[in-house]
Amino acid sequence: MSHQAHTIAVRASGVDMFFGTPDNQVVALKQADFEARRGELIMLVGPSGCGKTTLLSVIAGTLTPQAGTVEVFGQRLDGLGQEALTTFRRQNLGFVFQSFNLIPTLTVVENVMVPLLIQGRPFDEAHARALAILDKVGLKGREEGRPNALSGGQQQRVAIARALVHEPPLLICDEPTSALDKDTGAQIMQMVRDLSRSPERCVVVVTHDHRIFRFADRIAEMEDGRISRVVDDPKLLDTTHL
Repeated sequence: MSHQAHTIAVRASGVDMFFGTPDNQVVALKQADFEARRGELIMLVGPSGCGKTTLLSVIAGTLTPQAGTVEVFGQRLDGLGQEALTTFRRQNLGFVFQSFNLIPTLTVVENVMVPLLIQGRPFDEAHARALAILDKVGLKGREEGRPNALSGGQQQRVAIARALVHEPPLLICDEPTSALDKDTGAQIMQMVRDLSRSPERCVVVVTHDHRIFRFADRIAEMEDGRISRVVDDPKLLDTTHL
């Protein structure tokens, strides 16, 4: 196996994804190819409706494409049964959403513990690890509060702590800064970048927010259901049409 193959975290090849009936069909992905590497933060950008979130869902294994293949860390997702796929996602993926998706009836630390408890980890271990990562994301002292007592930026920090507490090698972020002001969004992206700086971890971020492009190692631009180009230097990306 080549060195390049060792560095690939995600590879989608020839992916088609459509919704509806043959008479009334919406094509979301059309022969889409995408690669993300270990040790990088790659952003998926492009106009609304170009297929970014659909591609993210295919990579995450929450949607099964009608054609093409998807590999995550060498594992073909399309060949897995539902139970094996759920186990694979639980062990390898962390998710951050624009709406935070925190459970309002749980405390901050309880929200962060959830992925570990789902994995069957002992309560004390889950609690200790949740406290440690909340400290890392700057929320020491807020552990016993409820999410609705926090600002948007603080809630997103809780969501990131929850996504990373089980140390997944693949972190997927869908519009993580769209509900945040410029300065808070920049702080969140700097934190994601710092927390994810591991040679084994890969971060894929879907965003419309050109203010955070500078945090990317590479940017994949989507148009009409496929990757139109990949930019190795985010500063070179023309954002006027995004």
